[in-house]
Amino acid sequence: MLIIKTKLPTKNLPIRKVLSKLFQSYIYTVLDDKEHDGYKHANGKVFKSMNFKIAYVENEIHIKFVALNQADEKQLAEHTLFNELKLGEIQLTQTNISIVERNSKIKSPMRVGGFVCANIKDGKSSKKIYLEPKSAKFQEIIHNNTIQKYEALFGKPYQGDLKIKLVNQKPRERIFHYSKGVMKAWYGVYEIEGDEDILAMILDTGMGANCMKGLGFLELV
Repeated sequence: MLIIKTKLPTKNLPIRKVLSKLFQSYIYTVLDDKEHDGYKHANGKVFKSMNFKIAYVENEIHIKFVALNQADEKQLAEHTLFNELKLGEIQLTQTNISIVERNSKIKSPMRVGGFVCANIKDGKSSKKIYLEPKSAKFQEIIHNNTIQKYEALFGKPYQGDLKIKLVNQKPRERIFHYSKGVMKAWYGVYEIEGDEDILAMILDTGMGANCMKGLGFLELV
């Protein structure tokens, strides 16, 4: 896991709604085009092999970035270290970088927490309806999505068992912004049983929708 701590030149710049988009663009600028294109499942759905989350308070930005291919973490770290970190036209200062090994103690079941996103389309308006983790439809979508991501990223069927159990969920949703779009997700704690490679994949690529828009980032709890 790559951790970036940096500062804006002034406090409270109105960039919160575009930060995820700016950092996503930065990632794709640094890494190979394949990571931008993603990995296509047989059903046509495209998955990404990376995940990040951003916290922004006053003039400080804290970023956590993970990738299935840990060479991508190293490449992004080296580029950020040897070049000035710039998100769009915003020049950042006092940038500190560290890489933390996070998958060395994976065992099944693992307990993780984070904001996992799942949605369905309203049949009448085609608007997205964001689902709470406690709903049966959410759990069905997340289970199927995780299996499909494994198959797309590894290029083979998943042969093991996978159980994703919601332990608890916070009652209120949080609003996330990506460019001009708005997404909703609830913080949940999950107990996940599966083979080591799929558990590592979940930690290294996130779970659910919009993992390259700042959602789906899970940490051991």
